[in-house]
Amino acid sequence: MISKRNKTIGLSWLIGPFAGLVLILIIYAIANFSIVYFGTASELWLLAARIINVVLGLLGVVCVIGTMIGIPVGIVYLTKKESVEGATFDKRSGMQEGSAVPEEVKGWNWGAFGLTWIWGIYHGVWISLLSFVPIANIVIWIMLGLKGSEWAWKARKWESVEAFVAAQNKWKPWGIAWLVVAVLLGFLSAMFEQ
Repeated sequence: MISKRNKTIGLSWLIGPFAGLVLILIIYAIANFSIVYFGTASELWLLAARIINVVLGLLGVVCVIGTMIGIPVGIVYLTKKESVEGATFDKRSGMQEGSAVPEEVKGWNWGAFGLTWIWGIYHGVWISLLSFVPIANIVIWIMLGLKGSEWAWKARKWESVEAFVAAQNKWKPWGIAWLVVAVLLGFLSAMFEQ
């Protein structure tokens, strides 16, 4: 069960930086309008408006970074379940290499493929951190898609195969969405470079 606290923290991480970015863009537009409209009135006003623009630009960068960090952190909190006392676990899971991996667990994992290290940290699949290493990251990215489910099954205790599959299905749309956003940003970046 996802606690109310985790939902609040998760939504705050998802919405907060983005809302801050929108607010900063609005204030930035007002400040630029003020520079153009009132800029000739006084040198002091022009200096103040430029300082405001620099500060807003820095805050904008912080919000963009916050958004990039906030999305995965928010997802982790929104999918994090509190452990229930007395819960039973599938004895085949969480025993590292000694784990028996059921057939239902095997297969492509979109959450692991799309969210790489974020998914990996949440599931205790530490090899996912190699996604930060150039060249190795491509191999790890593909391996997480192919073997991520098996690695997650081996890394943590799970209540049942059904609970595991349900948890991975919650990660699937986020992994696909993150891939779509990355491809769109890459496409837009390539368009504007020309």
